Amino acid sequence: MITRLLVIEHGRYAPAGLLGDWAAARGLAVRTVALHAGERLPAELDGYDAAVSLGASDAAYDDGVPWLAAELSFLDRLLSAEVPVLGICFGGQALARVLGARLYRLDRPEIGWVGTAGSMSAMPEGPWLSWHYDAFDLPAGAVELAANEVSVQAFSLGQHTGVQFHPEATRPIAESWVGVTNPPAGVTDPLFRDADGAWERAADMAPQLFSAWLDGDLASG
Repeated sequence: MITRLLVIEHGRYAPAGLLGDWAAARGLAVRTVALHAGERLPAELDGYDAAVSLGASDAAYDDGVPWLAAELSFLDRLLSAEVPVLGICFGGQALARVLGARLYRLDRPEIGWVGTAGSMSAMPEGPWLSWHYDAFDLPAGAVELAANEVSVQAFSLGQHTGVQFHPEATRPIAESWVGVTNPPAGVTDPLFRDADGAWERAADMAPQLFSAWLDGDLASG
């Protein structure tokens, strides 16, 4: 039974959000490691049943990021120990990199609402908040759960899942990203004008997605 969750946080602007609410409702014991504040990842894995790597304004291919090497090594250890991992946006890119996939810069950022219609039935179709400047190829051996004309949006490999969108984000969290990521003028307008219905639907579906990952309903292979 999975009861202990490790959450890797890369910035104060990118907290667990709806993921934290879901974990509390599920009764999970959560430890958050704030890499941006100098906290270190645990030396041992036996205290954790699952792990989530959150978003970041950094690129998962930028080896100049001070804590990136340690996180990539830690993710690799989690995979080897068969501890289920969920990677969200940057976290999904980092997971894909550990699995040997190519990461790359988009010609223009994808910021807006995306759907996952046509993916496996356990994956709620959205709308999901998308906010990324980089992307990943499908890792070798992984199952594509969702993709659009911009990039792969979600994949699974065994009990591990990477998503390019942000099921954890709330509207206030996303509003804080405007100053952090400096998006092109006007590109965020559809997110914050007459979009309350989308935010509500995404919040309703987020627990379904988190549970589908943790319960193995998205598992492949």
